[in-house]
Amino acid sequence: MAHKVQIASAEDLGAVVRATRKWQKLRQDEVGGFSHTFIGELEGGKPTAQLGKVLEALRELGIKVQLELPPGMSPPSVVEQRSGR
Repeated sequence: MAHKVQIASAEDLGAVVRATRKWQKLRQDEVGGFSHTFIGELEGGKPTAQLGKVLEALRELGIKVQLELPPGMSPPSVVEQRSGR
């Protein structure tokens, strides 16, 4: 069963990435096509990391990202179409 973790900062996200990578027994330079520098900055909570690269790294590690919308709000139709819902 997958665990859900609430992320409130770049540091929180970095801690999850680091723990997941270590759990998978991977070195920083073994995560996809990313440099150890990028993964190190991501794990260190660098707030200016490129969002696209961050999402790609999360996918590479098998981490799924979900957003909880404000109560009463429906997902934008473009997002609904992509997710198949």
